[in-house]
Amino acid sequence: METLVLLSRAHGETVFKVARGLAERGEEVHIVFTGRGTHYVWKGDVLKRLEFARLYTFEAEFDSPNPRVEALSYQGFVELLERCERVVSWV
Repeated sequence: METLVLLSRAHGETVFKVARGLAERGEEVHIVFTGRGTHYVWKGDVLKRLEFARLYTFEAEFDSPNPRVEALSYQGFVELLERCERVVSWV
């Protein structure tokens, strides 16, 4: 099962714990940073803790200099959304 996590808040510790729990149960976790949540792509310590997940930002909003964070087009987002069976929105 695949889960999409949308993070647009500056405080995401709780959702990171939820995402880790899902990954530990065998789910593939995708995290999209948007809005205020994009500040996490500058925090290497946070990104290291999220190694269990695939990480994205919207290319039109913020293109991360970190190669672990993929730039996601709106078309790519729709495709990812269609693929995931669960969505966690942390806005």
